Amino acid sequence: MKGTPTIHGTILYHAVFSTAGQRPLITFEIEPLLYDKISKILFDECYSPPLMIGGDAEHIHILFVGARNWSPDAVINRVKDKSSEFIRKWSPDFAWQGTYALVTTSRSEDEIDKDHIRRQKEIHKTLSYKDEFRQFLEINGIEYDENELWD
Repeated sequence: MKGTPTIHGTILYHAVFSTAGQRPLITFEIEPLLYDKISKILFDECYSPPLMIGGDAEHIHILFVGARNWSPDAVINRVKDKSSEFIRKWSPDFAWQGTYALVTTSRSEDEIDKDHIRRQKEIHKTLSYKDEFRQFLEINGIEYDENELWD
């Protein structure tokens, strides 16, 4: 046996965050531009290929592959900074909320996450973003203080 074998793995992350004040600034026209820009930031700058991006007028879900050289926090902050800068061309007061939720998921569960992200418009016909965000935190065992969730 020659040395220690290399084990390759992949960490998938599911991130959720909203616009500042949960304002409905992600319009039908801006949405594809925003998703495309986020995909490029993730892939080209963060080396974290996106698997699925979706959301609604005031929030976004991103399922992405973790980068080897970037912390998850650095990836999310880069995405938020660069995408808000880009979207301000059309919506000058666009900003993301300061907080976000981020959990790991597995390849065996990624289709469930993708389906949830894909159905965001349908889900939000009957469920508010704030209620979905709370559910996301609770389902994933993330403790939170309601007073610190919203900008």
